Amino acid sequence: MKMAATTASAPGRIDYYAQSLYPRSTTSETVSEVTGETLPGFPSRYDGERVWTGSKWSNPSLENSYIVQINKDDLLDIENALRHFQGLNLPPGLLSRDTFPLPKELNDRLRRVSRDCYNGRGFAIVRGISPDRFTDEENVLVFGGISSYIAPTRGFQDVHRELVTCHVLSEDMRPGSKEQNLRPAFTNGRLAFHTDVGDILALHTLGVSDTGGETMIASACQIYNEMAKGRPDLIQELAQNWAFFHSQDYYTDGTPLLTNAPGDRLVFQFSRLPITGFRSQGANPTLPPPTEKRLEAMAKVEELAWKHAFPLPREPGDMAYINNLCLMHARSAFDVDKEGNPLPSKRHLVKLMLQDPELTWELPQHLGWYLERIYGPNQEDGGRTEKWQLSVKDESLPDGRIWAGSGALSNG
Repeated sequence: MKMAATTASAPGRIDYYAQSLYPRSTTSETVSEVTGETLPGFPSRYDGERVWTGSKWSNPSLENSYIVQINKDDLLDIENALRHFQGLNLPPGLLSRDTFPLPKELNDRLRRVSRDCYNGRGFAIVRGISPDRFTDEENVLVFGGISSYIAPTRGFQDVHRELVTCHVLSEDMRPGSKEQNLRPAFTNGRLAFHTDVGDILALHTLGVSDTGGETMIASACQIYNEMAKGRPDLIQELAQNWAFFHSQDYYTDGTPLLTNAPGDRLVFQFSRLPITGFRSQGANPTLPPPTEKRLEAMAKVEELAWKHAFPLPREPGDMAYINNLCLMHARSAFDVDKEGNPLPSKRHLVKLMLQDPELTWELPQHLGWYLERIYGPNQEDGGRTEKWQLSVKDESLPDGRIWAGSGALSNG
């Protein structure tokens, strides 16, 4: 493949919120200098249920295909499972199908969620569990118990590889927030499209914002197909090694952002945060400055992701399960005034990163660190222990609650 030379010069500081990271507005043009096969080892296009546009799912008649409705009988069974687990006096890390027992019929419906995530469209919503029915701590236990039927292995979400829960709240209005070096996820602002680290991103909605705050998802296969057709040079750039993770704990010498896993399964791992930084925190200083070609590729991904995005329907209590390997996610800004300043907000999500050992994809060797980092043991003897934050309330702290995302990592 012959490619036009790219310039290694790039702006020293790039705004995370920039509509386009690329200084020249040419992302929609086809580059005639590129010839030959788009990507050796990749299909010319992806087909199947994981290829979709947001306009398809915006049809209300399709909601029943991706929403698992919890009925009154299910609620009683779930509450009985919770009381059973509480009666065992076990730590949350031992939540499982055995310790949170549900009837076979409900078990089978929840197992279909996992199949839909790994082998189907890539997402599903479990609906019908009101947060008002349980205490804060019980809501997180119910989330963990139900999730154990969908994808029972929980991933670590912090630098120390202990924490498996993450409370996603805005900290914009809390005293001292400017000194906290907040990631975008813990503000009222918009999130650019990105992926986190793990197989299945699970989000439990405990509180909904008054305005905005939609979780947006987009098919990486759809993005790939459009780029392969019109800008194969940018596909080629994304398939090069990028050392792109934000935290030093995640740093590697580089992995491709695009991978074709066995079975023609597109794996796309991507974030603009390491290259842009956020607010007072600059870009990861260990990363080389991006070339214009890389900025253009990132801008094209963002453009196409928003073009084909689907805003997930949301109600209090919803549990959304999203294939993080092949779907990207973002968020609209929420609860801001006319000048864009943050307002108090009730938006509150609890996040888990999950894996189903029965259905997980075989990933290439260069992503082995990824699996080990998230799902591997964290004890010297090869064992694994989990730390859970069941509530943001903590009377031992000065203002009575934890900092949301304290110690947690996020690529958005």
